Amino acid sequence: MSKPTPQEVVHAYLDAIEARDFEHARTYLSDGHFTYRSPIAGFNDADAFIADIWRVGPILEGIDRRKTFVNDNEVCDILGFKIRMAQLSTIPVVHWAIVDGDKIVSIEVFFDATAYSRMFDA
Repeated sequence: MSKPTPQEVVHAYLDAIEARDFEHARTYLSDGHFTYRSPIAGFNDADAFIADIWRVGPILEGIDRRKTFVNDNEVCDILGFKIRMAQLSTIPVVHWAIVDGDKIVSIEVFFDATAYSRMFDA
């Protein structure tokens, strides 16, 4: 059995997130060193990150994949996250992941968090 490529690991993780199968998504994240950064949150622990995803996951309706760039163990995807807050919207997202072996050790996402912030500030 061959080792999955970094792109296969990241896309399997995104598949699990889109399916709202957060337990399965967790299997793609490193048990050791792991970091996550976004405009709204930061985590240094994969379990804490997944716990937060469980909390906000219900607003996710789907993920549109627009483009993938791969450089060695780095996978950068341009995505459209379909989310439902007051109405269904698509938020452009850049998702940059670093894979070590067959586990994601780092995820950084870039997006406009204005609507999300307004939802929690209200």
